[in-house]
Amino acid sequence: MNLTIHYPNKSTLTGCFLLWAVLSTLIPVLGFGEAMNEENAVGKTAQARLAVEQAWETYHHAALGGTLASPTVQTELEMNLHISRALLAEAYDAEDKGDMKTTHKLIAQIMQITDKVITESQEPKK
Repeated sequence: MNLTIHYPNKSTLTGCFLLWAVLSTLIPVLGFGEAMNEENAVGKTAQARLAVEQAWETYHHAALGGTLASPTVQTELEMNLHISRALLAEAYDAEDKGDMKTTHKLIAQIMQITDKVITESQEPKK
């Protein structure tokens, strides 16, 4: 019994490699890039939700401890927290509709507000 192994010639291997190279560069163009962008937005929306939760926790800790700078600051912070929560709901709606530009814009606003709330909640009472 004579067993022989047939290997493809160089031109076939080269053609397969070129086909693989072209397809691998076209995959994002074929629609997979949008799916990756949406997954990225989902992660960012989850981060925004966690930032809102952290801002509320930081605010409540300071409010209950009586360490907020003034009643005016307390009112402003609470108002900003409610705004961030409303923006988060809008971001989830935009994400569900596939409007990634609006989603990213809303997330940026949320992060700015929550950073400000956290910073101001940690400022010592004067």
